[in-house]
Amino acid sequence: MHELSLVQDILNTAVTYAQQANSQKVVTIVLRVGALRDINKEWIQYYFNFIRKGTMAEEAEILVIVNPIVLSCRRCGTEFEVDRQRMYDEEITCPSCSTKNYTLISGTEFRIEGIEVV
Repeated sequence: MHELSLVQDILNTAVTYAQQANSQKVVTIVLRVGALRDINKEWIQYYFNFIRKGTMAEEAEILVIVNPIVLSCRRCGTEFEVDRQRMYDEEITCPSCSTKNYTLISGTEFRIEGIEVV
C-alpha cells in the first residue's frame, strides 16, 4: 500500500514541474526503481491510473524501468548481476574468484528519471 503515497508524490512532482514550465499537460513520467526496492510495478501503474484523473497528467503514461541488482567483487573487480530471490536465499559468491566479499553497485535506486510535458 505504500505505493499509493509514493505515486502521489511522483504525480505532485510532475504536475509542479509542468506548471513551472508553463506547460499544458504531463505526457510521460519515467521512473527508475532498483530491483531490491519493495515496490510493485503493477501497483504503481494501478494507483497512477487512479490518482491522475482531473490533473494535468490525466492522459500521461508512467514508465517504470527496473534496474537490476549488480554487485562488484572487492577482490577481483568483477561486476555481476543477481536476482532478488537469490539475494535472500543463497550465499552470493563472485562468479570469477568465488569470494563472498562484494559491494552493491545497483539495485536500490528510486528516482524520477524524466518528465515529458507539452
